[in-house]
Amino acid sequence: MGGVILRFIFIAVNYNGSTFTQEYINSINELSKDVSDQIEIIIVDNDSKKEDKDRLIEIAERNENTKVLWLEKNVGYFKGLNEGIISCTKDSNTFLIIGNNDLTFEKEFILNLKLIDIESDTLVIAPNIITKDGRQQNPHVIHRVTRTEKLKAQIYNSNYYIGQFFKFINQTLIKKLSSQKPKLNSYPQMKIKRGIGACYVLSNNFFNHYEKLDDRVFMWGEEALLSNQVESVNGVTLYDPNIKIIHHESASVKSIESKKKYYMVKESYQIYKKYL
Repeated sequence: MGGVILRFIFIAVNYNGSTFTQEYINSINELSKDVSDQIEIIIVDNDSKKEDKDRLIEIAERNENTKVLWLEKNVGYFKGLNEGIISCTKDSNTFLIIGNNDLTFEKEFILNLKLIDIESDTLVIAPNIITKDGRQQNPHVIHRVTRTEKLKAQIYNSNYYIGQFFKFINQTLIKKLSSQKPKLNSYPQMKIKRGIGACYVLSNNFFNHYEKLDDRVFMWGEEALLSNQVESVNGVTLYDPNIKIIHHESASVKSIESKKKYYMVKESYQIYKKYL
């Protein structure tokens, strides 16, 4: 790709999370890159509180490569990302890095992304995403979702109280495992079924088939909808261990009241379950 001007457009959704957004932008602006590489940042604000919007205005004013799109209501995750996707010009020399605003990119992220041999069927690239406590979130699903996992999802979404019991058991297991030092898996670059929803790289091949993401769910289940888009056109999601991201897992989702969150998840499940 020598001599070619490459554009890297980072798109994230903000909802009352300007502190995370500031760190997200700082992380991007500190990335190593070649002189000809261009970086643009688009923050889509999902109708945050006034004080958060005011801070976003200040952040954008301090960063010339950043623009904010202001939405009049909270439209959800993928719908918010789509506002950013639709707003920018895309061509064969453009990469779109879409996701949460609670991410820190490893300094060599762009340079390593440029080393990936992107074949014509590669629509999505899944980065190596690691939480602050050391849990590796990709590859999210390598080959297929097992029957056991499908059954667990079905049972969880059958009843609120059953779902809470499942959630308690799951959290207990996570706490037990997190008390031990996590071991990072050394997966090689490979084709996978789906990556975690916190961040994706969309290649230009994606836009040869689609104008935007399938955004039928407000939140939760986006991974299944995106993998369905990719597979429907015989495309590939490629996991690459060398493009690394730290995921801070912000408190915005955790703050949602449990019963409200359960029914939001259940509503999304009715849409994405056939793609599991």
